[in-house]
Amino acid sequence: MAVVLLFAAYENLLTSLTRTLLEGAVKCRVGNRRLRPGFRMFALKSSVTSMRAMSEKKLYSHSLPKLLDQVDSRGRECTIDPGAFPSDGSFMKTSQIKLWCQIFDVGPPPQLLQRTWASVDTIVTQRNNIAHGAQTPDEVGREYSESEIRTLIEDWRQDWIYFLSHVEKLGSSRDFYRLPR
Repeated sequence: MAVVLLFAAYENLLTSLTRTLLEGAVKCRVGNRRLRPGFRMFALKSSVTSMRAMSEKKLYSHSLPKLLDQVDSRGRECTIDPGAFPSDGSFMKTSQIKLWCQIFDVGPPPQLLQRTWASVDTIVTQRNNIAHGAQTPDEVGREYSESEIRTLIEDWRQDWIYFLSHVEKLGSSRDFYRLPR
C-alpha cells in the first residue's frame, strides 16, 4: 500500500501545485502577452483545443483570429484556466515531471528529486499494476524489505518537500509569471 500512497501523494502534489501556480498567474493581473511562455501556453489552451475541432472552413474566419487576439491582447485580459494540467499521457511517469518542470521553468527534475528520481517510473508501474489487477499489493510489497520501504518513503518525503519549497520560492515573485518589460 505504501507504493499506492506514494503515487497518490505525488500525483496530488503536482496537480495541486499546477492549480496554485496558474491561479498565481491570474492574480498577477497581466495580459496573456506579458505572461512567460509556459503560462502563456495555458492561456491559449482553450483556443487551441477548439481549433482542433474546427472545420477548415471556419479555421481562418473564427479560430485563428481568436487565437491571435489572445496572443496579442494589449489589455489586462488573462485567459488561463486554473484547472488545466499539462498532461503528457504517461500518467505521471518521469516524462510527465520533465514536461512539468520545462513548462514552468523550475529547473531539471533529476536535480530537484535526487534520490526519488530513479524510482518514479517503478512506483508508477507498480501502482498501475495494483490498480489494474496485474499484481496484488502483497506481491508488490514482497519486492521490498521493511527498511527499503522506510527509506523509499523518507526519500520521497524529503525530495518532494525540497521540490515544493523550490517551486514555492520561485513562485513567490511576480517575475516568475511575467516577462520583464
